[in-house]
Amino acid sequence: MRRTQLQRSVLALALGFLGLVMATADSAAACDHCIAKQKAQQQASEGRCRHVGGSMGSAQFEGVGFSTVSADHAIASCCYWGQRTAVGIGVARGRNGWYATVLYR
Repeated sequence: MRRTQLQRSVLALALGFLGLVMATADSAAACDHCIAKQKAQQQASEGRCRHVGGSMGSAQFEGVGFSTVSADHAIASCCYWGQRTAVGIGVARGRNGWYATVLYR
């Protein structure tokens, strides 16, 4: 079956739109991780564990944690860890340990 130029154009437009929708969903998730990482880096640069403030992406809650043991331990010590669904996780190494920010739904 031969497709007309119009059919090919409509198909290309539909596939392009589908790709854009899927890329936007991936970007939103990646953005949450970027925001969490930036917040963890801010804490590490200051050398103090705190809520940085500002954008939370698609998250509704934020948890922060610190550990001298490991990055995983810093994440596990964040507020709400194991109680809410994480949408973004960021960890940064500071001069005295690891700082973590977790963004939750």
